Amino acid sequence: MAKLKEIFEIETVRNTSAECLTIHLFPEGTFYRAYEWSAWLCVRYISDFKPTKRKFKNEDAPVVFVGFPVSSLSRHTPENAVVTVQDDKTVKLVLPETMLNGSVDADQLKTDFENWKQSVALTEGSKRDGEPLGNGSGTNAPRPGRLTDIMHRILAWPIEQKSPLESMQFLAEIKLSIADIL
Repeated sequence: MAKLKEIFEIETVRNTSAECLTIHLFPEGTFYRAYEWSAWLCVRYISDFKPTKRKFKNEDAPVVFVGFPVSSLSRHTPENAVVTVQDDKTVKLVLPETMLNGSVDADQLKTDFENWKQSVALTEGSKRDGEPLGNGSGTNAPRPGRLTDIMHRILAWPIEQKSPLESMQFLAEIKLSIADIL
């Protein structure tokens, strides 16, 4: 599992047009998470994910990320995108240049990313420096900080489309989330 410093090193390399169109997905339990630039690409070109911006301990700037279940990768992969699964189970997804509707201007994309990041509201919560980005539970799924967030996750869970094992894992994550709050 990647640490925050490793993720920042990966996410700050955006010099070529191919790098500007690359999404890095990091597996965390039954979810993939995309951080910073990759999160922005996911929101802008793939789906209307709800981004989370959180301040991590010993980091100067807050971190923005989005996540979705591993099982829905194919649903969130645009047509003609190139998907590569790395040895460490991270996924590199390169969007087709046709998604940009014209030429790729790296400076404009960087400005758009910075404006988007500034517009995302800060969420309370932090992690210790160097700690894996999972929640420390075995499932490493993102865990919300309020009971209403948990209720929204339960209501949004498409149980009729999930296997019994996926539903059991989801229930285990919900129990851990509630235990953290109480």
